[in-house]
Amino acid sequence: MDKTLNGYLEKIEKYLRPVALSERMDILKEIRSEMQELQENGVSPEQILERLGDPKELARAYLGECIAKDKGFRWRKLWAVVSFYSLAGMAGMLILPVTSLCGIAFMLSGILCPILGIIRFAAHRMGFEIPVIQVTLGSYTASAIELLPISIVVGVVLFVLGKLLLDLTITMIRAFSSGKRNLGA
Repeated sequence: MDKTLNGYLEKIEKYLRPVALSERMDILKEIRSEMQELQENGVSPEQILERLGDPKELARAYLGECIAKDKGFRWRKLWAVVSFYSLAGMAGMLILPVTSLCGIAFMLSGILCPILGIIRFAAHRMGFEIPVIQVTLGSYTASAIELLPISIVVGVVLFVLGKLLLDLTITMIRAFSSGKRNLGA
């Protein structure tokens, strides 16, 4: 294979380092195979590179696709997300971290809120008062009994809002990764 095409593949591999080795090798194999097929059909290396575009853009597309399809949490995925942000440009550096961090914070708050309401309610039933767990609006402060349903409703709202923000983050990552091109086109 041509030296310039090998250099292009090396750049792609560098940008895809956060991806698991087996997946990274599959991606490189796919790109290499398409390059070889195009060369066999008489397409020059310069034309192939023109079709592929910027290696950073192509790597970002593959990286975003890998992140979006992986549903679980692993430290390698977190590293891939950070790498994706750095390749995604200004939107990746500003919007994606805000939506993902707010989503996680809202979901955790949505879980914590009802737990605190239950703790305050249980303590009240046992004769204890926990003044730090309360809801106050103006001069009105909710009692421990009123606090329980309020904390459940607020918890559900926060959790749903957090889930929506994380879904928005994944949708945006998919949109950024849609730049992956069909090499054979």
